[in-house]
Amino acid sequence: DAAALVAAALAADPALPLVAGGGALSKEMIRVNHYGADATRGAVLSSLAALGAVLTDAGRRVDIEAARRAVSETWSSV
Repeated sequence: DAAALVAAALAADPALPLVAGGGALSKEMIRVNHYGADATRGAVLSSLAALGAVLTDAGRRVDIEAARRAVSETWSSV
């Protein structure tokens, strides 16, 4: 459930720019609001790290290093 995942990540760090989708999408969509002041590589990396930690705690397999590499590769190309 995306809303529960976001709530757990925000409990660890309320400053993260994370929002679960509304209505029917609240169970399946997570939005990283990385625009304006939050349009930083750090905001995206912090959000992914927090989501990865919550998923790991829930017993899911995650690859945080792959996520970091993807952000670094993408961020340097824009």
